[in-house]
Amino acid sequence: MKYFITLYILLLSLTVQSQDTTFNKLIYSYSGTSSIQSLIKNNNNYYACIGQVDTPYVPNVGLKVGIGMFKFNSNFDIIDSVMIYKPIVLNYGHGFDINVNDTSFIFCGVIKILPKENGYIVKFNKELDTLWTMQILHPDTAYADTATAPLVALRDVKVTPSGDYIIVGNYNYHCQGNRNRSFIIKMDENGGIIWYRLINSNIYTNIITSIELETVDSSFYFISRKNSSLYLIKCNKYGIIQWDVPFNNYLSFANYTEIKVIDNEVIVGSNYIILPFTNHSIGHLHVASIDKQTHAINWSKKFYSITILSKWWDGETIDIEQTPSGNIVVGTVSKKQTATGFNMDIRANLLMLSNNGDSLWSHYYTYQNDSNTVEDMQFSDMVICDDGGILFGGNYYNFRESIFLRAWLVKTDSMGNAPGMFTVGLEEKNTLVIKKQKPLLYPNPATSNFNLRFEQSPKEDMQLSIFSASGALVKQERLSAFANEYRIDIGELSIGLYFVSLESNERIVFNSKFIKK
Repeated sequence: MKYFITLYILLLSLTVQSQDTTFNKLIYSYSGTSSIQSLIKNNNNYYACIGQVDTPYVPNVGLKVGIGMFKFNSNFDIIDSVMIYKPIVLNYGHGFDINVNDTSFIFCGVIKILPKENGYIVKFNKELDTLWTMQILHPDTAYADTATAPLVALRDVKVTPSGDYIIVGNYNYHCQGNRNRSFIIKMDENGGIIWYRLINSNIYTNIITSIELETVDSSFYFISRKNSSLYLIKCNKYGIIQWDVPFNNYLSFANYTEIKVIDNEVIVGSNYIILPFTNHSIGHLHVASIDKQTHAINWSKKFYSITILSKWWDGETIDIEQTPSGNIVVGTVSKKQTATGFNMDIRANLLMLSNNGDSLWSHYYTYQNDSNTVEDMQFSDMVICDDGGILFGGNYYNFRESIFLRAWLVKTDSMGNAPGMFTVGLEEKNTLVIKKQKPLLYPNPATSNFNLRFEQSPKEDMQLSIFSASGALVKQERLSAFANEYRIDIGELSIGLYFVSLESNERIVFNSKFIKK
């Protein structure tokens, strides 16, 4: 009996120790490992897509840059790895996913064949052997044959339940200038193209940087700007757009976005800019929840204390995950806030929200030294561990040492505690919460007017905005506080579908839609 008690206590202590594992470390597996760009958890193992720099910078030549993969066990020890040895291969976002059916992996990014840049895809098996590679060429073929600098970058990839791949990419229109258009490809597990869609840039004006999958039917979502607002766009499994809905009407950087499907809602992360806009303006975190069926906004919040700024990456700066308890974690890269504003130091930031969007805690992280102009930390991606803790990665830069970046990996407990952690104060005025009560909009459909009825009188003035189905602002009206019901005249509007939004003190308090008949 004494033996069994001793064994039980030993096993319990080992379990508690693994549950409480936290660390904050740099990864030196290869001498030039410069970044952790994407993370995946599968069963008891973790996988990281990494960046690699093999040679010092050479004028007129540059760096020999590649990508690879690490495999970690449940104790976060590296147990396998692979590198792709090409002159310059880059990951421009979260171009890394797993097929859980056979534990194969897909990477997408860029291969530079200067001055050209092509999309690049690599498939690995579960032993991390390369199965095949593929280059995606510029879609403007008539121009690409003779152009000097056609540019293509693959930004994100998702594996469908059937094992196909949905990939989003960007290209420069007519092979001129920077990448300013987007396309979406669906291919089979062997790299065969199933369909190829160019996104209409006259409607969706910003490049697409990420996609999110509906695992039930392989439909998917992406974010782009339409008119002056950020929209969530839903496509079916054939890449045909089914609907779109505005969720952020603020001035923003459209490329800093993320999507997470959770049950019957879609959580979207973006940013907002405080006016007036200058060359020094930065985005501040904006998070919203959208109902998948009604397309109404459940809640929308702004977090002034958390900025969105990518110092090194051209792409991924926000990630959203759900914890086992149903809470929402938002990971970002942010400037450090001081009493006088935001200084130049860059930190990784984690924000925990309830499923109603209420902030529970927020921390930022550095490696060793939180003093000014010593270290910069870049957040890239995160996964939720079995103990409810968070594993996130990115890179580290020390102003006083080598010019090279270093891969950085942090494991927190379920409350975000880890070495190098600092708590961020979220004041109520900076956490803008949607009101619990929602007004009744009736009649709907309406002819010449509709009413908005509140159970309790609003204590603040509100601004009502009405948008057409194409996203154009067609009517604005100021609603004074302390009334239970408001009558809105829509007689001048044409017949059709419209979206209505209410704002109070620069926060969205209500979103809905109606039909004018």
